Amino acid sequence: MRWLLDALYPRRCVACGRFCAEPVCEGCRATWRLILPPACLRCGAPLRALGECRYCLGRAYAFDRAVCASVYADSVRCALLNLKFRRWKRAAEPLAHLLWQALQQAGEDELGADGIVPVPIHRLRRAWRGFNQAELLARALSLLSGVPVWAGVLRRRFYQRPQVGLSQTERAQNVHGAFEVVCPEQVRNRVVWLLDDVFTTGSTLDACATVLKEAGAACVVALAVARDLAEVGE
Repeated sequence: MRWLLDALYPRRCVACGRFCAEPVCEGCRATWRLILPPACLRCGAPLRALGECRYCLGRAYAFDRAVCASVYADSVRCALLNLKFRRWKRAAEPLAHLLWQALQQAGEDELGADGIVPVPIHRLRRAWRGFNQAELLARALSLLSGVPVWAGVLRRRFYQRPQVGLSQTERAQNVHGAFEVVCPEQVRNRVVWLLDDVFTTGSTLDACATVLKEAGAACVVALAVARDLAEVGE
């Protein structure tokens, strides 16, 4: 059956679309800009030297730490866009593997979590898209880490415009009060991995972490496959 499916629908690289048996071709994999230590503990951005991060500039977030796997550029950016807008769900597995590698490099403190909470999308957007890309990434990461996915813990209360194209202040205002914890007893005194596809200004992750902490979560680690550095002209 697999041979027949491959003959009828040949596999493609999830980033560039070239015919390839592997999820990501060698050419695209070579363009990955992995975020290796040292990285900013607050926003997950790469640090060129030990000291103040020039991306978050000391901004305080509700989550306790952030871990990002790669810079949002080149083939990683293409794979995330193909997952999100072209429904190439096969991209979730290699992207989650990238994030799992980043977590292993981050240290033992980040490896111990009770559950993975994907950042939710509004039910109307989910109905149009057919899935939540953060939840697909969370389920792929769960298979690698053994940490269960808590998909129903967070809910997006109302539909708002996409964050793309908004400034940091506008992004924060756009998601203010947008999330609520549906199952507070599930996160109380627990360590949570809060997962999104891209960390840009951190406003969405911060809004989610705020309500998780208010519900009693002991520790919230923000996870993102990619860190967008375009805000400061990288």
